[in-house]
Amino acid sequence: MGTRAVHFVGSFPAESTDEAMRAMLDSAGSRLRTLPTGETRRYEFYIRPIIEDLVTQGALESKKPGQWNTSRNRTIYRAAGGKKLTGDMMDLGYLREAEEAVPIFASLRAARDLPGLALQIGMPTDFTMAFIAMGVSGLLRNKKAFTDATVRDIVAIRALAGDDVVIQLEATAELVLMAATQPLHRLVNGALGLGKGIAQLAAAAPPGTRIGVHLCLGSLNNKARATLRTARPLVDLANSVVRHWPADRTLEYLHGPFAAGGKPPSAEPKFYAPLGKLTLREGTAFYAGLVHDLPTEAQQRQTLQLIEQALGRPVDGVATACGLGRRSRPMADQLMARANTLTASE
Repeated sequence: MGTRAVHFVGSFPAESTDEAMRAMLDSAGSRLRTLPTGETRRYEFYIRPIIEDLVTQGALESKKPGQWNTSRNRTIYRAAGGKKLTGDMMDLGYLREAEEAVPIFASLRAARDLPGLALQIGMPTDFTMAFIAMGVSGLLRNKKAFTDATVRDIVAIRALAGDDVVIQLEATAELVLMAATQPLHRLVNGALGLGKGIAQLAAAAPPGTRIGVHLCLGSLNNKARATLRTARPLVDLANSVVRHWPADRTLEYLHGPFAAGGKPPSAEPKFYAPLGKLTLREGTAFYAGLVHDLPTEAQQRQTLQLIEQALGRPVDGVATACGLGRRSRPMADQLMARANTLTASE
């Protein structure tokens, strides 16, 4: 069997962008198709620093204070001063992250002689940002503002890096809602337009923009917001994304989580059976988020076999279920080594 790719979701426990990118590249090298920035200014708390920065900017203010020790007990925000929230009020910070990373990436890619490697910039979807920042009551009223702010950064990053960058749309709230409502998740997807919304965000990007999709269950304090009883909600959301995907936008890959924070992947074949219904476009890679610290290497190989048997073909890459930023550096190094080992599994 040919060697699979290694995919790093994005966040990494490091002091700087340079350190994070070097560590990931040192670990996986030519097995990487995209190299994330490490998101080192927000790696521990994912969306929270972005939201708190919006408060500093004067766009948001606290509505219901929370401790942020769990995703349920988070602070809920509203538009500051009773104003109508708009995209031009918000700087989400993705462009600044890309501007810092591009020269580091270019230097590393040239030094390692990896001309096909692309820079990966991770962005929570507009739905995920609005849902986490403003809760259910503020979601629909304010989603467009997050759409506009996100698209503005995608346009600018595309202008900055062109074909050398892949935008990773990160659908956390979408998959959490699907998992939490199973087996009624398809009704929820239809009512809220979850998969369609992810595709619409891609459609708003400039033509030719390279995009990947990371489906996510969350990992605050290494605890997922929801768990999957089977892979069915993941498959149904993925198929919905693909069904609505614009023809003139490239869907480079789709990443699906099979672990959930501290919970390892299932060892039951029936869990993975729905993967036989996964329908991706030709040229779209599927990355399996199964790499975890609790199972043995032999158990992880068995899990990979179960996934590929259900899928009916080899996966295109292996990954953890979420970013490495909520783990210690030694654990991140261990998980990267495990991913490398699994790429060559028979």
